[in-house]
Amino acid sequence: MFGQPTKIMNIDLEDYIIRLIETNSTNISSIKLMAERLIPAGMIENGKIIDEIGFYEFMKELVKELGIKNRHVRFYVPNSLVIMRHVEFPSDLRDKDINEYFKVEIGKSLHLPFKDPVFDVHYAENVRLEQENRSGTFFAAPREEMVKYTEILADVSLKPIAADVLALGVYRYFHHTMKVNREKVYLFVELNATSINLSIFRNHNIEFLRFENLDLHVDSEKTDKLTFKEDDVYILGILDDQVAELERIMNFYRFSIQKGEKMVDEIVLLGDHPYLVAFYQRVGERFNLPVQILKGIQLEKKDKEIETKYIPLLGLALKEVQ
Repeated sequence: MFGQPTKIMNIDLEDYIIRLIETNSTNISSIKLMAERLIPAGMIENGKIIDEIGFYEFMKELVKELGIKNRHVRFYVPNSLVIMRHVEFPSDLRDKDINEYFKVEIGKSLHLPFKDPVFDVHYAENVRLEQENRSGTFFAAPREEMVKYTEILADVSLKPIAADVLALGVYRYFHHTMKVNREKVYLFVELNATSINLSIFRNHNIEFLRFENLDLHVDSEKTDKLTFKEDDVYILGILDDQVAELERIMNFYRFSIQKGEKMVDEIVLLGDHPYLVAFYQRVGERFNLPVQILKGIQLEKKDKEIETKYIPLLGLALKEVQ
């Protein structure tokens, strides 16, 4: 009845960094606030808050510094915590009963690596009821970790209203800004400083999701930019390994998932890794496919493009925009 809050902060958290964007809810090129801060080492590891008091103090200071007290916030579930499954459920279930159905199925037909999940099911709205089953995509994360995030956000005077899966946000932005061919298979590669997130989309549906830690460590004492504790030779070796891994994933998708009938048509890169351009060059040389680094939109009233590392937040800002 009262509509969407007009001031919504969008938050993307990695183990080593937090990024925030506040946009005009109807226009993502109208940026009201854009910021990033390195997170001290040891506070968050593999997406889990290790030092709750330290992270609380860090967030409290950030909220004060940016003047964002009492903002409504959307945030991404850390990639390392997200589990995705392709599921089926009876087609005669009403929408409001689908979550209840899966509450019963968890631990029976649906097995997860943690006991108490928070979950969401994405499915096509318009399905012929004569079909016995409907298919969907099931996303889950450990409730214990999600409660930690929402409670700390609330404790520093922020108001969490939505959590999202980063791969979905990236595709939302891609679909919003690019001409998408429904028949094409798109492989999205988010190369971040310490991890890589892969997702494959076809016909606007996510068909594959994978997260992997890279054996790299950000020097959190140098707060002006992302730098590594490792040297260039080691870092480039890691990137070469990931290019080879991409080939394995693409073959797995083509021959195991699609039984040879579909293959990746285009590769889309993004992320905050300082060597992203070097990775782009290696991917372009290895595969005979279109490869692009996803571009940020032009800022309103400024002749400036939003950096690639902020793209997931633009996708998050689009979550409620039709």
